[in-house]
Amino acid sequence: MKIAHISDLHLNTLFNDSNLQRIKRLIKYISSKSVDHLIISGDLTDNADQSDLALLKKMLFKEGFENSAKLTVVPGNHDIFGGPQKPTDIFSFPERCKEVDYEEKIKLFNEIFSESFENIITNSEDSIYPFVKIVNNVLIIGINSIAEYSKYKNPFASNGEVKLNHFNSLNDLLEKYSDSDYFKVVAIHHHFNKIKNTKRSIAGIWQNIEKQTMKLKKKKRLLSLFNKHGVDLVLHGHIHYNEYYERKGIPFLNAGASTVGYSGKSLRANIIYFEPNEIISELHKITEAGEVKVEELFRKVYKSNLILSPNFI
Repeated sequence: MKIAHISDLHLNTLFNDSNLQRIKRLIKYISSKSVDHLIISGDLTDNADQSDLALLKKMLFKEGFENSAKLTVVPGNHDIFGGPQKPTDIFSFPERCKEVDYEEKIKLFNEIFSESFENIITNSEDSIYPFVKIVNNVLIIGINSIAEYSKYKNPFASNGEVKLNHFNSLNDLLEKYSDSDYFKVVAIHHHFNKIKNTKRSIAGIWQNIEKQTMKLKKKKRLLSLFNKHGVDLVLHGHIHYNEYYERKGIPFLNAGASTVGYSGKSLRANIIYFEPNEIISELHKITEAGEVKVEELFRKVYKSNLILSPNFI
């Protein structure tokens, strides 16, 4: 089983046409690697534009990522609230976030990518999140970590939180598979580590503001839940650099800025191999000239073999 993981594409055809071509190149490259499944962990668009979401879906379908067996997506804060497009927008952005119909935007995101939510398993009455799907020997767990706007707690709509009812639903879902031998992989937008100090330049006032308001609230209880149910890997984005780290012995992969931001001019994708008794993760960097550099990020070996499930349930 081979899964590709990308994040934070920030497609914005109105203000950033060049990014469209970079995204096309990245998706085409991933397709050329004959991956079994693609996971995109949020911020597919930059400005929560419906037409950009639809365009990205078309691009994905063209390269074969056209159903739930081939594609998993979860929303990012930019897919729901958008972001300021000009420096002067920073001052009016909180008011814009206040006017967003959160539930309607989540519903729109789910409808556009409805094919990717077919055959999922969920037990929530008011939301498809959290959900699980089984692809080959992997149990994929999709979580919505986008918090609603709050004047004091989430003024720029970039903080994250998994609602209590979603948390309880997640616990119930994982309980059902507690004795299974599937690799358990979480797809979520927000990060679980501290934003590291870096000498890389952060362009613009907005990025500095967002850096201080991009926290995942109540992440400790999520970490405890992941640990309790034996989650094998967590895939996320949100912070715009690629990174591997561990929390409570659980591997985390950040694919933030697959086509923009800290990644510079290279396109990036995590390619993850799920073998019967190990997980191997590689970072693929694709230059503008088409050269590819592959770096192994981590390798986790298991003592006992994991069973292979049917192709897709």
